[in-house]
Amino acid sequence: MKSLRTQFKLIVTTALLCLAPIACDQSAPTPPKIATNSALPKDLFVTQEPAGAAGVLKVRQSAKAGDRIAMIGRIGGSENPFVSNRAVFTMVDTSMKSCLEMGDDAHCPTPADYCCEDASALAKATASVTIADKDGKPLAISLAADGSLKPLMWIAVEGTLQPTDGGAFIVNAEHIYKMPNDPLASKLK
Repeated sequence: MKSLRTQFKLIVTTALLCLAPIACDQSAPTPPKIATNSALPKDLFVTQEPAGAAGVLKVRQSAKAGDRIAMIGRIGGSENPFVSNRAVFTMVDTSMKSCLEMGDDAHCPTPADYCCEDASALAKATASVTIADKDGKPLAISLAADGSLKPLMWIAVEGTLQPTDGGAFIVNAEHIYKMPNDPLASKLK
């Protein structure tokens, strides 16, 4: 009986060893790169607020494609405001209120989605922000992974408004400033 078990184990082990190289040869999907300070432009995070920064709504009303802009808002606008495998996120004008700002922490499990705000008003108060490479394409990294930026963080962004079709408002950020004295800082996860 023992020799039968031993032979069976030997056959299974041999089969696995023979099949392992074949199974390992298949291409596995590449996980998204995690944003690290070395992957981002060295001067992306700045220590001084951009001059003339205005709210997202005000900037949206007056800026045209190609304009240099500086705007203030909170990271948010959806359940997950960060694109998982690109250096892209959305930010919302500070006139919009998340459930976290309304003082009801238990009301909404994802307060960055601004679920208590009117959807059409929220869309008009939202901007997309990208951190692009030298060719203007968003970096293939996840900005949410390293914790430098978080949903509902109060920030100012300085960059160039990108030309788009369909009314999208996309800013290619050159600088991001984390606003000090954020009243929600202690509540951010």
